[in-house]
Amino acid sequence: MLNFFKKLSFENLKKIILEIIKRMPLSALMSLSAFGVMVTLITEENLSMDVENNLVKLLITFIILFFLSIALYVFSESKKHDHKKKWQVQIFTLLYGALFFYFFEENLTTNLEQETAVYLAMTVVGIVCFLFVSRFIKKYFVKIKEPASFYISSFELVLRFGMAWIVGMATMLLGFAALAALFALFDLDFLKEDKMFGYWASFSALFMAPMYLLAEFPKTRKIKVDKLEIIVKDKFYSFLVNYVALPAIYIYFTILYAYTIKVLLHFREWPQGEVAWLVILFSFFGYIVYFASSVFEKKYKHAEFFRKIFPASVVLQTFMLFYAIGLRINQYDLTINRYLVVIFGLWLLVLSVYYIVSKKKDLSIIFSSLFVVVIVFSIGPWSVYLLPEHRQLKTLESNLVKAGIMKVDKSIVSLDDYDDVDDELSGEIYGGIEYLCNAHGCEILDKFFASEIEELKRKDKEDWEKNKQAELEEAENRKNVDEEWVKRIKEREYNEMSSWAIIRGLTEKIKVRAYSSPTLRNDFAREIYFYTEDKDLLDGFRVRDYDYITVLKTDNDLRYEKEDPEKKEFKIGYSTIIDVAREKLELYYGDGLIETFDISESVIAPLLAKKEKQEDDMYGQIRVPLS
Repeated sequence: MLNFFKKLSFENLKKIILEIIKRMPLSALMSLSAFGVMVTLITEENLSMDVENNLVKLLITFIILFFLSIALYVFSESKKHDHKKKWQVQIFTLLYGALFFYFFEENLTTNLEQETAVYLAMTVVGIVCFLFVSRFIKKYFVKIKEPASFYISSFELVLRFGMAWIVGMATMLLGFAALAALFALFDLDFLKEDKMFGYWASFSALFMAPMYLLAEFPKTRKIKVDKLEIIVKDKFYSFLVNYVALPAIYIYFTILYAYTIKVLLHFREWPQGEVAWLVILFSFFGYIVYFASSVFEKKYKHAEFFRKIFPASVVLQTFMLFYAIGLRINQYDLTINRYLVVIFGLWLLVLSVYYIVSKKKDLSIIFSSLFVVVIVFSIGPWSVYLLPEHRQLKTLESNLVKAGIMKVDKSIVSLDDYDDVDDELSGEIYGGIEYLCNAHGCEILDKFFASEIEELKRKDKEDWEKNKQAELEEAENRKNVDEEWVKRIKEREYNEMSSWAIIRGLTEKIKVRAYSSPTLRNDFAREIYFYTEDKDLLDGFRVRDYDYITVLKTDNDLRYEKEDPEKKEFKIGYSTIIDVAREKLELYYGDGLIETFDISESVIAPLLAKKEKQEDDMYGQIRVPLS
């Protein structure tokens, strides 16, 4: 790192940049392009949803291609390709980038799902894995004569990545300190503070750190295997692997096996879905430690023992993984999350079986196999996004036909009442609409509900414009007109309907609802809402022995509160009332009794039925005034 900064004199800066461009021009271009896209996202505040989604997709694509292009340059250097051949090899980078952009998620900024973030992380890791093996590729296969050379090469790469991260973070933090001082000491109203911090963070992470990595990236040369002894003797590295990482893996797998025993002892209790991702994440970390501990195998007995038992322990845990995810696929078909679990679960299983049966136990298999998995499942009709999308669309269509909502000619006919369709089937239709809208974007539902969604959006925009006009007229007709308020109302722009609003509007129109068993829906899933116009009764409500009356948090009520802050609503779950089987409900404010309600089943049940009949509301909301 010090050598790099010594070179950063004005006379050498140009030389460093020219060396980077000469050695890895496409990588430098990807870094610069990613920085440019990020600056655009920060600068432009009124981008349409489609443009913003595409820019974010472009940013992610450039970041992934940055690492892929470096790996291919390293491959070319190992083969001693000439300038023309290097560019021919880089065609794969551009081709993969185009395919990745095409097949990647369309619904990024609207509703970033957790599985998308996990998939992105694994994709970046998979592409970076190619960096570790690219110099060892011989005729399209990774062939390593000396395992020590691969370990030393990987160790050097990790150091370079670590130093690049430190440079990026140091640059970012030092810049933040300088900007904070400038804005604190000088009047810089012509600059937008939040944007300046965003620009500097983007420069540090997407340009400075990558440029450092390119400048200091190790040259392809013959590796001196005697360096391995230096690595083994490094006290910090040895302590980190043997006394931090290894104990952590033992603790993680102890937790997983304790949970496995719990499930086996109570076999009717299905394993939680989260256990699948825990198995994957802990096992992935375990294989990093498996790789790192290989040089300590002869020196430390516990490292040797770990390397013997770890692959087998992963194989046993993959059975729990596939059992947990299989239950959910059987219930709700394939989703992005479940597909990712299956893909990486199979990768772990195959990798573990290889290390159990193989005598060679090639460490590069960890890196090369993950790269292949990421490349294969990120593009094509079997990709992480297209296959679940296709299956869910097919399942939704089948369920719509079963419910009588979709006719032979593909036209949509809304049900007259929620009870016109089986509760479970209704829930499956609701879940399919919700998943597709959240995971793939509500535009995907145009295949079935184009006219219905168009009508929802038209009505939503009309209502918004009417409300804006009414609010503007009210502001302009006041005795003391607040010009600034009027100006803000006029400048207010319409935002497209959220995914949640489209899901709610569409499911209400066709009369389907989220599934819960009849017992839960009839006895537990009920809410009573208390409301008051007394502004002194805004906080501190409680029911004797219970402290969870909360302010109602819906968009409508938030708008209502802004217009009339004296009105607040509070709710308490009807489930608790049923559970405790009380006849009366006592509502307190502090220590004072505010109201007593008759909550006997004979009183509540008819009100719930009446409410459901009037509004088809599965929650049977009852509004009770507070005195």
